[in-house]
Amino acid sequence: MKAVSFDVWSTLMSIDVFYRAVAEALAEATGRDPGEVFNRVKRAYSAVKSARRAGLVNESRVVQSSTEIFLEALGIASKYELYWAVARAVNAVDARALPLDGAAEALQELSSQGYALAVTSNVIFWPGYLTRVLLDKAGLGRFFRVQVYADEVGTLKPSVKPFQEVLQALGASPSEAVHVGDSPQEDLAGALNAGMGAVLLDWGREKALLDARLRVAVVGSLGEVPSAVAALLQA
Repeated sequence: MKAVSFDVWSTLMSIDVFYRAVAEALAEATGRDPGEVFNRVKRAYSAVKSARRAGLVNESRVVQSSTEIFLEALGIASKYELYWAVARAVNAVDARALPLDGAAEALQELSSQGYALAVTSNVIFWPGYLTRVLLDKAGLGRFFRVQVYADEVGTLKPSVKPFQEVLQALGASPSEAVHVGDSPQEDLAGALNAGMGAVLLDWGREKALLDARLRVAVVGSLGEVPSAVAALLQA
């Protein structure tokens, strides 16, 4: 079985759209300006990403550990206010604005070509099951046979474990699978370490790159993903 795995945030859905909804809820909870809170949220998100790269996130309790780092960098809310804001954002976000350009079309094309589709995604300060809800609200969840999130397997990409979990669930071997994502560290390196092919989504890139020997492609849009996947799995 040929399989294609996808990262979610900044690959299929806009993290900024969701974070703006979180910021609006936090602004309501704290009495602050939504624009100021949004900027704080983005800085706190960057702090968690930096901590993750430095190995400072406790992967066995990834949501709690990431939340602690996020809140310290945010500096304006308690964990309970943040939990409420995330819940409010999941309910209030404009689901039509979540999918990135070409997301539904790329998934539909791959699905119609017979690929088994999956999600392999990290988490920040909300559990994976809420991302499942958001994918469904955005009309994308229906394409996936399985979704695996870091908090459910107790480790973060680029560890091979989330990728292996997806492959096992799909009944696919690494040689017949490709992962698509926007992070060179988490998605590209993680997929290659797991023996899969990898498509790096470098938004806006003008010229696609393909190395069949390394089983790596770099593309500038989701519209280019189906042809890159086909080339890597035929190599």
